[in-house]
Amino acid sequence: MFRSTRLFWIMLSTLLLVVIIAGCSAAAPAKSTSIGDRVAATYGSFDNLPLTEKDALAQGWIDVDPGQCVPNMGRHFIKMAGQQPGPLILLFNPQGKLIGVELESLTEQPAPPWERLEQGHPGMEFEHWTIHFWFSDPNEACVAVG
Repeated sequence: MFRSTRLFWIMLSTLLLVVIIAGCSAAAPAKSTSIGDRVAATYGSFDNLPLTEKDALAQGWIDVDPGQCVPNMGRHFIKMAGQQPGPLILLFNPQGKLIGVELESLTEQPAPPWERLEQGHPGMEFEHWTIHFWFSDPNEACVAVG
């Protein structure tokens, strides 16, 4: 029962996040680098997600591998939900700007749209399934602007 309840919340979170992202992208011009003035996750409540690393840290998000940027993904920040991390991962670029959101599951998920990371990645070295939602080009996730 726990597994099916968890799967239900993960799938509901995915659907709601897709709707939110679609709404944000529809309102922005095609060439805009802005994701708008807010990003909200809705899974039982409306939670505004931080748009900057500074705000994420102030709201209790944790940099899983401090200072390290995973190529084509960015810097990963989690927020604990009791003894476990929540299913949402915030992805920031080196300038501390939110560039995407990852939904993560330790339970096998269908591919596509989910991606299985058998060995995980730096800072999260364990098997898990992910689906990513990008606000900017992930190929530039670790590019420092200077």
